[in-house]
This record gives sequence, C-alpha cells and structure tokens, in this order.
Amino acid sequence: MPTNPFETAPNLTTSHIRRQDLPTSVRRYADKLAAQIREIYAKYGAKNFEELKENKKLSAQDARKVADLLKAFQNAVEKKEIEPGLKEAIEILGRENVHGIEDVEAMLGQGFVDISKVPPIPYTTEDLEKSKEIKEKTGIEEMLILFVADKDGTPLTGERMHELIQAEYDKLDLGKFLFNTDWYKNGDFFKKLGLSYEWKLITKQTIPDSKGKRHHHEPGDIFTRQHTQEYAIEEYAKKLDIPRDRLHRPEPFQMLYAIALHLITTEHLNGKGKGERILKNEWHWSDVRSSGGLFVFVGSADPVGAIVSRNSRDRRDGDFGVCLSRESFSTKSSDT
Repeated sequence: MPTNPFETAPNLTTSHIRRQDLPTSVRRYADKLAAQIREIYAKYGAKNFEELKENKKLSAQDARKVADLLKAFQNAVEKKEIEPGLKEAIEILGRENVHGIEDVEAMLGQGFVDISKVPPIPYTTEDLEKSKEIKEKTGIEEMLILFVADKDGTPLTGERMHELIQAEYDKLDLGKFLFNTDWYKNGDFFKKLGLSYEWKLITKQTIPDSKGKRHHHEPGDIFTRQHTQEYAIEEYAKKLDIPRDRLHRPEPFQMLYAIALHLITTEHLNGKGKGERILKNEWHWSDVRSSGGLFVFVGSADPVGAIVSRNSRDRRDGDFGVCLSRESFSTKSSDT
C-alpha cells in the first residue's frame, strides 16, 4: 500500500448506481461497509471523505482502514460482488466448494464477520485452475475457505468454535460437532490456538498414498522415508508440479472448521439431510502436538461428532492420511 493510503482510495460516492438496483446480498454488504466508513468519519468529526483527509489527528491505522473499506465498497457496488474474485472461484471450483462471508455467517451468526478485516482472495486464476488438474490427476477436490477471527478480534479458538458451531448444528439437526472434548478441553490447541482472517485452499480428502504411513521420518528409524506421510506429500507435490513449501497440513481446528462450514453450506444448498460430510470415514494427521508431545489427528466426522485424538509418529493405521492446504504458487501472487 502507498505511504499515503488516500492516493488510491475512492470516495464514498457512486452517483451512477442506485442502491435498489444492487442484489440483496451486495446491498447488505455495501451497507455494512458504509456504516463502518461513517463510524470513522464520526470519530474525527468529519462529514465526508475530503474533510477526513485534511484531519491532522487521523491515525495511520484509521487512514489505512478507511482506504481499504472504501476500495471494498467501490468494488462491491460497481462490480456487484461481495468478495473480489469470489465469482471466478465459484465458476472454477463450483458453488459447493467456495465458502466466503455468506457461508461463514450462516455458520457463526449474522454480523459475525468484520468486513474490514476480510483480506482479498490471494489466489490467481492459475492457482484456481490448478484445482481442476489436481482433481483430474488424483481425484482430490479442493475447497476455498474463508477463515475468520472471533467477533471481538481475538483468535477463534476451538473452544469458542465448538460453542458457536454446535448451536447451528442443533438448529439444522446435524448431530454433534465434536464427539468428546474431555481429554483436550484444557489443552492449548483447543483453548489458545486459534484462527485469524485468511483464505485457504484445502483438500476435501486425504491425499493419495498418505494412509497407513508413519507421520514423518527421523534418523535411526528402521523404516525408510518412503514409509512416511511426508514422503507422500513430496510425491504429491512433484506429480502436480507444486512447490513443496506451498503445501501444509492444516491445524486440527482449521480442518474441523472447514468440515463444519462445508457441511452446513451444502445442507443449505442441497436440502435437509443432504449436506456433504467430509472426513467421515478417514482421518487427517496434523503437525500440531498435544501437551504430551503426541501429534493431534481429527476425523470420523459423522453425526455422533468428529473425533480429536493424538498418537506418536509411529502409528500406521490404514485410514490415517493427510489433508493439505495450498498457498498460491503463481509469480504474480507470491511477489505481492
């Protein structure tokens, strides 16, 4: 962003567009943006954008925030879309595999998302088209997910997520979100580790050849690297020509958030009892360790509730695999 954020900020004027001509969802979104913009105006006693620019007490943080809000407002009203790039993502991945603001608020509650903190989708057309190639070559589908912080701006922890998501599961008669939290209810990965605002592409299934493998290889192991999930990830990256450092194992509650968001969204899209449950019959093994030093895994996400457990790297169960999140690999995105 430029030193002076107002160099590229539009004004809160769209005289050529009538509010009533906007789609309902865009109108709601634009109204929220306008309300946040006017809050900043009022904070500094400014009646409009021009007066705000001249206010010598305007903080750099508020200057950046209002500039970002104004750009988002202009984009929403002129392009008639909420999140820039969302329409293209839906065209490429399919509506059921793209979960933005609307879906997140359907899960966590209307008004939960702080629109000013939603970042631009970081994936280019090339990144998104890669999902088609991945599905063709491996059968693995990817979802585009908006992760958010809690309503007060703090990280959205697993503990808080459990409270919010279970309430929506109850409304839709989807059963339990989590099976039993007793062993980890005081664990850091449940009470302290949390989500923030970001977009991620995440696989809906565990990747090929990652099941029945050890978590990773260490010196002195009697098994070779070929017997590990890390090797499966490397081979997956090579086959698809994706840099290995762009692939990551989602954290336990990143994966569980994605599972719930996809189920609730597809339940709304397809009708009662027709939501898609991912990781229903398999497990994702993360890099996050429990307080005892074991690696946390999640899965068996059926109506009885998703299970969260842990084990040592030596475990080699046949239904234990790895889901992956993917960063942008395109030159344009990685250079910005």
